[in-house]
Amino acid sequence: MTDEEFDVFLAKANDELRAKQAQLSHAYDLGEMKRWWFEQEGARLQFFDRDDKLAVEAEVIGIGSFSPKSSSWKWAWSNPTFIAPLREKALPLKQLQAVTGFDLFGKESAFSIGGEAMAWDLAAMAVQQLKALGCYRAPASSPDGPHTYLAITGIRPLTPPH
Repeated sequence: MTDEEFDVFLAKANDELRAKQAQLSHAYDLGEMKRWWFEQEGARLQFFDRDDKLAVEAEVIGIGSFSPKSSSWKWAWSNPTFIAPLREKALPLKQLQAVTGFDLFGKESAFSIGGEAMAWDLAAMAVQQLKALGCYRAPASSPDGPHTYLAITGIRPLTPPH
């Protein structure tokens, strides 16, 4: 893939992700939830409403994590913080190396990226590759901790939105 072709590929992935994110937000009020919980064993992302009731549950595949402190990215398929079955589900992301011709899609260790905007670019391409419904960026548990990006592959409401 030439640089021009990659630019078109990336722009399309970002456009698709923006549309998917808007749809998820509108349909499930994800931005209005009180809290979230990621349950690795079931590959489930749960959202709790203002009354702290489980309101939405999503099936997810890990994409990767971005560390603001070091401005680095690590793919979920090579990250030991994900359990083995989740790392296996993320393996199709390595195919982006063959699609794009860029080695960074096959890097097992963390690597430097240009900041959070590039993390979202990687997430957009991953969502497209996985044919996912969108992405959730799980906030860091500490000020310097990494943000985890999860592809939403299925989603269902458990309570009606407010």
